[in-house]
Amino acid sequence: MKYLRGIVVRVKTGSSRYAGTDDCMYLGVSGTEGGREFPLDIEWFDDFERGSEVKYALGDVWDEEALVGTRRPKMGALDWNDPKLFYVGIDGIDRLYLRKHAAARDDDYQLDGIEVVLYGDEGVRRGFSSTTAIWLGLKYGLQVWIPETG
Repeated sequence: MKYLRGIVVRVKTGSSRYAGTDDCMYLGVSGTEGGREFPLDIEWFDDFERGSEVKYALGDVWDEEALVGTRRPKMGALDWNDPKLFYVGIDGIDRLYLRKHAAARDDDYQLDGIEVVLYGDEGVRRGFSSTTAIWLGLKYGLQVWIPETG
């Protein structure tokens, strides 16, 4: 079985008033061969601010060009945010989503676009993206599913 080893995510936040959020955001990857959510949070950095575009890298990414300009989310004491530790089969992945955490005091978030590339062993990659602007929050829904681009 071929496993997921790395992920590159590019998130573009809308520029509308109140488009940004301080809430936690998660990338979910799942399918017939396992799945997991990965927190997208960079320590000491304002993620998901209005009008921002941030590129994240998790785990092992063999494409050096894709790593240009990326930031690494928090890994935790035991690197718990590393895709290769969870043995998710890359060929069986059929669902990707971005989820916004909602607290009692929810602030809405405007996603302007997202691109995700999943990396397996050398030469194995799958792309997903959405350019549809959408609001996330308690009154809109907390998840957006990201289609595969082929």
